[in-house]
Amino acid sequence: MEKHKYLWLHFIILLWGFTPVLGKLISLQAFDLVWWRLLISSLSLFVFIYFKQHSLHISLKDSIPVVLMGFIVGAHWFFFYHAIKVSNVSIALSGFSTITIFASVMQPLFLGKKFFWGDLVYGFIILLGLAFILHYEAFAFSGVLYGVLAALTGAAFGVYNGKLIVKHNSSVITLIEFLGAFFIISIAKLFDGELEKFLPTLGMHDLIYLLILSILCTTLAFTLSVEILKQFDPFTVIITNNLEPIYGVIFSLLIFGESEMMSTQFYLGALIILFSVFTYPFVKKRYYNG
Repeated sequence: MEKHKYLWLHFIILLWGFTPVLGKLISLQAFDLVWWRLLISSLSLFVFIYFKQHSLHISLKDSIPVVLMGFIVGAHWFFFYHAIKVSNVSIALSGFSTITIFASVMQPLFLGKKFFWGDLVYGFIILLGLAFILHYEAFAFSGVLYGVLAALTGAAFGVYNGKLIVKHNSSVITLIEFLGAFFIISIAKLFDGELEKFLPTLGMHDLIYLLILSILCTTLAFTLSVEILKQFDPFTVIITNNLEPIYGVIFSLLIFGESEMMSTQFYLGALIILFSVFTYPFVKKRYYNG
């Protein structure tokens, strides 16, 4: 793996970039989709931990913040897939691409790092890009809003996990977070619909797409990332992760065609956001000494 670590890294990002396409292909609404994804991912991750013989022991005191992060993971996945359901993949990912900026702002809060002036500047640039999208795409508001909420929650658990993995095995943390997310989504489903409809029925196509989403794009991508991402410095990982929204838009255009085509103004707004996302790490590396 050492020789081809960059290929493996891009393979992981490709898997993550395909998740929004699968989210659109699956006919289930966001709550049901996330519920099934968490159930299948938790079971497959438990099997992985069992065969790797990792200890699942964690104290009650230490497990509480992990479970709470799991609640945020559940909210993140709901916001992400709901954004796709109410708009399309391109719009959802335009909002979700703000995750890098959110993560940078949260690092001083969660990890005690020094504030960087560039965070504020780039935050305004991204808002400008979103303004272009929302002004010229009348149906984009809900998709962008839920995409940004997905970015906010994704950044929250992504940054805070940096504290959690210092003390615990990353696969065990992820399993507990999945179970916490499964619990909160189950509670939300109880309030969202009738009790007798709690367990949604699955068609064959939905089942196949869910298995791909849960096992390949979630559990497999995670287990590979544990082995490969630790070989890179954080700067390289941030830069490469920024390709995920681009891969997602490319996949959606190839598979869904015209339904994903947007106005020129949309792509101008998206380019402003992508410019921010790609140049931000370079600027921060040069001018930030935190």
